[in-house]
Amino acid sequence: MKEHLNFRQWILPVLLFFCVSTVLGQNRITGTVTDLETGAPLIGATIENIGNGNGTVTDLDGRYAITAESGSTLRFSYIGYSSVDQIVGAESVLDIALASDGENLEEVVVTALGIRKEKKALTYAVQTLQSESIVESQQPNIVNSLQGKIAGVMINNSSGAPGASSVIMIRGGTSLSGNNQPLFVVDGIPIDNSSPVGGGIGLSAQNTNNSNRGIDINPEDIASLTVLKGPAAAVLYGLRASEGAIIITTKKGQAGTFRINYSNAFSYDVVNKVPEFQTAYKQGIDGNFNPDARSSWGPAFGANETVYDNLGNFFQPAVSQRHDISASGGSERSTFYLSASRLDQNGIVPNTSFDRTSFRLSADSKIAKNLSAGGSVNYINSQNQSTLGGSGIAETNIIGATGGGGGGTIRGLYNWPLNDDARNYLTADGRQRTLLGVDNDASFVDNPYWSVYNNPTSSNVNRVISTVNLSYDPFSFLNITYRAGTDFYNEQFTSIRSAGTVIGGEEKGAITEVDRFNQITTSTLVVTGKKSFGGNINTSLALGHNLESARNTSANWYGRNFIVPTFASINNVLQNERVISAGGSRRRIVGAFADFNADWKSIVFLNIRARNDWSSTLPVANRSFFYPSFSGGVVLTDLLNEIGAVNGESDFIPYAKLRASWTRVGKDAPPHVLGNTYFNTTNSFTAGPRGFIANVYAFGAPALRPEFTNAFETGVDIRLFRGKIGVDFTYYNMSSDDQILFTRVPPSASSFISYLNGGRIDNEGIELMINATPIKRSNFTWNVDLNFSRNTSTVVELPGTLDRVEQSDASVDGFVAQGAGFLGESLFGINGDVWKRNEEGQLLLDDMGYPQVSSIKEIIGDRNPDFIAGLTNSLQIGNFNFSFLWDFRIGGDIYNATENALVRNGLSTKTLERGSVTTFEGIIESTGEPNTQQVVLDQNYYQTILRGNGQLFVEDGSWYRLRYATLSYRIPKSFLDRINIKGLEVYATGRNLILITDYSGVDPEVSSGGAGVLGTGSMGMDNLGTPSTRGADFGLRLSF
Repeated sequence: MKEHLNFRQWILPVLLFFCVSTVLGQNRITGTVTDLETGAPLIGATIENIGNGNGTVTDLDGRYAITAESGSTLRFSYIGYSSVDQIVGAESVLDIALASDGENLEEVVVTALGIRKEKKALTYAVQTLQSESIVESQQPNIVNSLQGKIAGVMINNSSGAPGASSVIMIRGGTSLSGNNQPLFVVDGIPIDNSSPVGGGIGLSAQNTNNSNRGIDINPEDIASLTVLKGPAAAVLYGLRASEGAIIITTKKGQAGTFRINYSNAFSYDVVNKVPEFQTAYKQGIDGNFNPDARSSWGPAFGANETVYDNLGNFFQPAVSQRHDISASGGSERSTFYLSASRLDQNGIVPNTSFDRTSFRLSADSKIAKNLSAGGSVNYINSQNQSTLGGSGIAETNIIGATGGGGGGTIRGLYNWPLNDDARNYLTADGRQRTLLGVDNDASFVDNPYWSVYNNPTSSNVNRVISTVNLSYDPFSFLNITYRAGTDFYNEQFTSIRSAGTVIGGEEKGAITEVDRFNQITTSTLVVTGKKSFGGNINTSLALGHNLESARNTSANWYGRNFIVPTFASINNVLQNERVISAGGSRRRIVGAFADFNADWKSIVFLNIRARNDWSSTLPVANRSFFYPSFSGGVVLTDLLNEIGAVNGESDFIPYAKLRASWTRVGKDAPPHVLGNTYFNTTNSFTAGPRGFIANVYAFGAPALRPEFTNAFETGVDIRLFRGKIGVDFTYYNMSSDDQILFTRVPPSASSFISYLNGGRIDNEGIELMINATPIKRSNFTWNVDLNFSRNTSTVVELPGTLDRVEQSDASVDGFVAQGAGFLGESLFGINGDVWKRNEEGQLLLDDMGYPQVSSIKEIIGDRNPDFIAGLTNSLQIGNFNFSFLWDFRIGGDIYNATENALVRNGLSTKTLERGSVTTFEGIIESTGEPNTQQVVLDQNYYQTILRGNGQLFVEDGSWYRLRYATLSYRIPKSFLDRINIKGLEVYATGRNLILITDYSGVDPEVSSGGAGVLGTGSMGMDNLGTPSTRGADFGLRLSF
């Protein structure tokens, strides 16, 4: 850690210097900014001093304060309004009224590398959310705050557990085996949003609720968030932004009055939706009661027998709270922003929680007339207490260690017979009360209460994100900007199985500890020159250099059989019962780029971009690769006026712009896949210390080439009825070839995996955004925002004789189904077992008349939805604000592995027909004759034959959801002035209030494997995860 200490030692004094700098001899200007038509205050309007770039924003009552010299020019602006420039005179009060500008062309959008552009000048599709839109959804995970709000963005939650990860994809997926999630950038610095899958050895299986690291970002610190959707928008960030980019701009101090803001939220959550259980049959086997059985294949309940509601008893109401406080202020020369935040989130599963503590300091200073500097430090501590999810089955890795076992918590809950009260989980002497008697065996599933109280999984993350930036203007036409930053965190992961838990047949306890370290350091230098020709042609050229260095290390300890049964520690394990492993990776990317912009009278726009990357993860011969981007736009309405085709602005179509772009972007390989890898390990289970051993499961690929994506995009931006309605439509298609695949070689092999190049993925889609203001009065405003998108991802080519690429990390039920890309089919396919059929589609039955499971897996579903949409309504009535978001996802299949498990356990409603007699229509395979035999639908049929057909557990995942509804009231200024408070707002928010779906599982918005699964992830795989929640939040926002 020494290499980081010097950085932290000098950055804090520099920031403090910026905070305390002052300036003399300036006038203090105060006033209000209001709507010209209605007189309503404009909250968050920007006041900027054109001469020095300093500025401030208005408060909840539209008031502001700023210091400025006489003769300087102040620019007043607000999104959706025409800006006003005002020269400062002797007056100390300036009240400004802004006129609504439905064209909204002067809105400034933060694009790649922090470059700010007017929306009118953009030649590609982006979408921006302001702070209010982000926080009103009351989502602790910043990824979830985007749900339903951005066209072309699809988000899935791994579970309803606190701190659970979320998967985000923009415009489908371009990679079969690689990462399909966008790059996250905070204040110009790329940060890590990964989510670990597994831990290498022992108990750290993928079924734990690992967070995506974007959850560390405090939403209250965000000023705006811009989604760069296509490669054209993100090309300057290089290969890491090949799937788009999420550009986060944090809040900064504003010149003027010192301000303190405080907000809080108190939340109450309950389970949203659970599977339906059959309540007719109790514990047993083959229709006979057996008190030692762990399944519900016994006799029917008697009239007076108790049916326990084990689900209802297990899931508890969860109470959470959040507190945020910030202080900001400064002078015309220096500003600062300081914030602190605390989140305590509890889960509906007992003994689960997610806690986050965050401190952030940022400062900016005008050191000289042509030199400015700034920086920020953000410290976050995130602690997650979770439980093993999914099936939780034992895992055996290459060094021979066996872990897991005992089953996941939800698996145990969904396995428990309803004639037995699962809450009675302890014997008189404190041991686990089991369904198989006192002694465990390897087939046992742990009691869910035992699991949550005795088998915790915890994660403790300490993280620092730091940035420094300098901007120098040696001449009026030239700017030099340097930005550097680092994002590093340490995660300590612990997973415990207490003595009395089954672990591969043992019952003496086990523990896994993982210590992970991750760091990304970036450095970017950009030189930008501007030149105008004749006043009509404006040009700019930016040349830049970028260096990114990433490294991570991990140390893993696994031990079993505690010496002292009640003490869970790696030091409480004999030396010959331990396994120790360590690993890590390094990656360096060097980039050089150019960005040329030109416009003619702000009517016709041209943008040419190019970048060359050198990646350390590729072989020397293929390490350097170049990719360009060409885009252009024309404002048709202005052009027609300019050439005299029309005269003046049309009330019907005051604004229309066409845009188009073509881009090529590359993607490199993961670290250390060019050659065979080795593990430094000590395995005391077998032959003692073994030193470095080869990874015999994965072959190196010394001749890998980069992936490339060619993308074409075109769109139109139109304003109607004097700007009251805005329409933005985009069409795109992308072709991603030379895929870097991680697959079995040959496909039939059970163990051996290799990287190779080959294959092509095509994406095609449309995006539609409509915003409208149907009503705008002095005391009533109604805004509507609609976004709609449709994307298809198709596997066009695969290398060699491959007809599919399976994603083993997205596997559920192992032999039944997993995510896969099929040649000529959707990238989001489901690969699964089916019943045997002949070429005519007839069932091929065995000699007894039962269906048979085919030995060849087939495509049994497509997880990609037909379309997704979101509809947001915002109404302001006097001091009341009411907004709500409807979220839609139509189409897309879900593999219900949870239902498959319930069938096995005898708790599924599908098993209510047990014991009935039927005749399957089909052909007896051995004779070729039509079947006439009757068969009994007994326990063996359901557990072996029906469960073996994955196709029977694929369901339509369509849904309609009231994502949230929030009502707030702003206390009148006349009252607050009496108690010296600038602003006070109280609010109430409901989340997930309505879910309309035919899906029988817990929630079709599911990705059971979490955000760390590569390829198309585990989206659409429902495998015994914690159900989603619905809840309410109550809080206030206070300003001093």
